Amino acid sequence: MPRTDLPVTKIVRAGHDLAADLPTPAAADGHAFVNNGRRMIRVRNVNAAARTVTVQIPGEIEGQPIPDVPYMVPADDGDVLIPPLPAIYNQANGKVYLDYSDPAGLTVDVLELPAG
Repeated sequence: MPRTDLPVTKIVRAGHDLAADLPTPAAADGHAFVNNGRRMIRVRNVNAAARTVTVQIPGEIEGQPIPDVPYMVPADDGDVLIPPLPAIYNQANGKVYLDYSDPAGLTVDVLELPAG
């Protein structure tokens, strides 16, 4: 199955409710989102086991692939914010690709900072 595109939650200038549920369950086939440089990934884990979210990094250095970046999300309400820098994380199509060690108990949100 293809990777699923994630919706984006725009943070308003008045602030963002961090206690709210994250809108999207993790997908077994991974997620993608267009990264404009003002977007971050938030992942919450309610499972009893820690999970890993891996951000795929395209490209090579001197013919060697750049290793993907794993982020550990702690068990029992772990909450992680990942800032994907476009110059490093963006694929050729402008999207960031996320993979999950196990999607059980994970929810995801892409947060966008206000412009200017």
